[in-house]
Amino acid sequence: MDADSQEFFEELASCSRTGFKSKFGRVARRLGLNDGLNRSEISRLYEAAFLAALCNISFNGLGGCGGEIRPDRELTRRRLEQSYMDACNIFYKCSGWKALTARQKKSIRSIFLSVSVSEENLAQ
Repeated sequence: MDADSQEFFEELASCSRTGFKSKFGRVARRLGLNDGLNRSEISRLYEAAFLAALCNISFNGLGGCGGEIRPDRELTRRRLEQSYMDACNIFYKCSGWKALTARQKKSIRSIFLSVSVSEENLAQ
């Protein structure tokens, strides 16, 4: 692992144990990503993963508004989804991503980059 990657993982580890950064860092280290990605690539994955989490919250009414998905917030949800897709595309172009094993890629997609809408929240 390069020194920048090590420093980044140490920064993540020093965060609150319950926050997104800390959880991301623990899982990324467990997957061995600290050996396969440099600091820039880890940062790109972090951004895409954070946006995926926000999409899941937004699309499933897990944020404010008491679980209600308000139609007047659709433009915000669409922008968030586009930002998530752009962040994923940037990450997928990284040489580190291309060098990861198929198993690591599958894990990254399912753990960090998975976005879904529960059936009750699908448009009718």
